[in-house]
Amino acid sequence: MHDVGDSTQVQPEALQVRHQGYRLQVLSGELRGREIEVQTDRVVIGKSRQCDVVLPDESVSRQHVEIKREGDTYRVIDRGSTNGSFIGNARITDAFLKPGDVLGVGKVQLRFLPRDARAEILPSDQERFGEVLGRSLAMRKIFGVLERVAPTEVTILLEGETGTGKDLVARAVHQASARATGPFVVVDCGAVAPELIEGELFGREEGGETRPGAFELADGGTVFLDEIGELPKDLQPKLLRVIENHRLRRVGGTEELTVDIRVIAATDRQLRDQVESGDFREDLYFRLAVVNPVLPPLRERREDIPVLIEHFSRRLPPGMWKAPGPEAMARLVGYEWPGNVRELRNVVERSAYLSPDGVIDLIATGRRSSGPGDPVEFDPTLTFREQKERAIELFEEAYLQWLLQRAEGNISRAAREADMDRKYLHKLLRRYGIEAKQFGRSSASRRSGSPSGAD
Repeated sequence: MHDVGDSTQVQPEALQVRHQGYRLQVLSGELRGREIEVQTDRVVIGKSRQCDVVLPDESVSRQHVEIKREGDTYRVIDRGSTNGSFIGNARITDAFLKPGDVLGVGKVQLRFLPRDARAEILPSDQERFGEVLGRSLAMRKIFGVLERVAPTEVTILLEGETGTGKDLVARAVHQASARATGPFVVVDCGAVAPELIEGELFGREEGGETRPGAFELADGGTVFLDEIGELPKDLQPKLLRVIENHRLRRVGGTEELTVDIRVIAATDRQLRDQVESGDFREDLYFRLAVVNPVLPPLRERREDIPVLIEHFSRRLPPGMWKAPGPEAMARLVGYEWPGNVRELRNVVERSAYLSPDGVIDLIATGRRSSGPGDPVEFDPTLTFREQKERAIELFEEAYLQWLLQRAEGNISRAAREADMDRKYLHKLLRRYGIEAKQFGRSSASRRSGSPSGAD
């Protein structure tokens, strides 16, 4: 931003996304609550009935402000109004609007909401983005967006089920950006106790000691906020201020610090539903979801399964695995993969160690087991130690499923019942590709009629 007298000239973001029209949501004034759809390339907003958008308010000039489309951006120009035009708290004469911006027209506030905030970008012709693989159209569409936005400073919200690779995508975006040589700091908002998360993010000063938080540690790099939907509501406005101003104050501290960071967030929840229910701030959602790729579950990109199997297999020691035959591959491709790519990776790795001949298959990893009561089967080709490790793995996986079923998918409750650290429980669930929400109440009827494995 460049100050010009009492006005501000705002430069367009490096990312320019094409929108199919937009909505103006009236946040204050006589028309509060109304949404105005705009599909033309130019509108004039003011009090006069000759304007395209009429705002009947004394603080609004007859022809107050103009919004016009310029290529892939929307530009807002004040038309010499008496009471001024604003984006956030900054008075503007000429600016570019971003998704979620609040435009002040006199004392009336309008939120700028593109009808489709996703970039209209062609699918990539590449079958990978960093360490993320996929030849399916669904993934190449994601790659097309990531290739466009990674080099910019735009904030990204990654959505998708557990195990779809959101953390890997975030790291790949960081590596493809100008910040690649800077730190990449991860905060799992769901694995930190609510009373500790503020210090984890913003740092803490206590007893003469200073402990920097994630934003300080990531200075010059990227902060990845995993499970952002778990962030306590009282911390959400503080996070919003850091994203907007790049300034923070440590818990217990008085000094304000400036940090140079880019934020990437991720969630396996429907964050928009949380906004509607009031559990997540709408202004923070729009600041995070400037670009909002939704990673598809593995069952919706089955053509990628053979590619991923080969990729994970190549990481194993030579001679430890054999490619699946036609029947085994049919089982692997036909399986629903509730744990997504993470579960597939675990199956590949366990097949190498548990299968007598190293053939990758669902059968070798116990995925056909019907429940925790099944007897343990022994393999005469394995040593005592290998048999024991296999038995422990089968027990842990069955126990976790039983525990989550009792707790109806509530991880906090499951951790209490097992007298287990919540963070460690998260780690175990990830290891076995188990998704907690499949055990929720809403999934009970669906689970009762579904097989636990693939035949």
